[in-house]
Amino acid sequence: MIYRRFVLIGQRCRIGCALLLIWTSLFLPTRAEDPGASPAAEPWQRAIGNWTWTFPRDHGAHPNFKTEWWYFTGNLKDAQQHSFGYQLTLFRQGIQFTPAQPQSRWGVRDFYFGHFTISDLAADKFYVAERVSRGALGEAKAATDRMDIALGPWAIVQKAGSEQYRLTAHETDMALDFEEHPLKPLILEGVNGLSRKAEGVGEASYYYSYPRLATTGQLRVKGATYSVSGTSWFDHEFSTSSLGKDQVGWDWFCIQLDNHEEIMLYAMRDKSGALDPVSEGTWVKVDGTSQRLVPGSFSLGKLATWRSAKSGAIYPARWHILVSGHQADLTVSPAMADQELHLTKMGALDYWEGACSIRGTVAGAAVSGVGYTELTGYTGSLQAGLKY
Repeated sequence: MIYRRFVLIGQRCRIGCALLLIWTSLFLPTRAEDPGASPAAEPWQRAIGNWTWTFPRDHGAHPNFKTEWWYFTGNLKDAQQHSFGYQLTLFRQGIQFTPAQPQSRWGVRDFYFGHFTISDLAADKFYVAERVSRGALGEAKAATDRMDIALGPWAIVQKAGSEQYRLTAHETDMALDFEEHPLKPLILEGVNGLSRKAEGVGEASYYYSYPRLATTGQLRVKGATYSVSGTSWFDHEFSTSSLGKDQVGWDWFCIQLDNHEEIMLYAMRDKSGALDPVSEGTWVKVDGTSQRLVPGSFSLGKLATWRSAKSGAIYPARWHILVSGHQADLTVSPAMADQELHLTKMGALDYWEGACSIRGTVAGAAVSGVGYTELTGYTGSLQAGLKY
């Protein structure tokens, strides 16, 4: 992420050094500058070749990779059909490579940050919170043997010996406390979990998803608490890659259809706005098996736009998706227009991520559904990486 300020009272010198490391790690390309240099010379591990997946271990952190995130999004309702969307995302960004965590409680190896949003769709209100931490003094953590990540009062915790997850996040004007469990098994994105994002060796991430999680719990906005239920989507990725030299951002979609199929698509965009040929996705069948949507197997048309009053960015606002191999013709529409994260706590960063509705046909049968869409790079190039 693009940040410029970090404050911890009484530790200005230490933080100045940490800031320098964060800036260089986020803005300088992670690939070797010398075209002939070997990726093996880099201290951080890169996503190259097959990964030996083991769970629950791989739900946890992978500290040999520079960048990692745990991403929950979902669409929920209360008993009165009051609709909400939510996002809870925790990031780990390596800022100096060491084989183990520093022995000193003041030592900094990883930088943590997170984004938490609630879309109150009935009220047409969007709530955003962000948090940051150096990861020292117990301010943040990410276990390496299971999903147990915390950033201040935000946490994602896997219950021991199960695929049950608890999400908690508390801020003054918003909070959530959810229990989640998968309705379908996790899927490995790309080729056995290796997901290419740009041309070149190691320009990829290791990536898996839970495409449909049953979600129940409490959600609070502006002093009102709601008992809600619905479904969520979960992504976990780790890599040491950045955007390709001609890429500026991406459009990402997770779709849950009422015929009990799911779709993930990512469209990497170049400087002209065209889709990079590496763009691909996954189709999840009713029985939980999945099929890779190889590059070129789908098309993405933009049907409308929305201009942000805060950032001035012009975002796509409706999309026409065709997946010929599944005879799918879908229209994706934002559940409300303004779901832009305008982040200012540590610098200026804007992207759009929000709840969407889906209508269309699959194999000639009418379908509808819900999902989430993420749009990055519309306020300028994300070269050097928001996520990669």
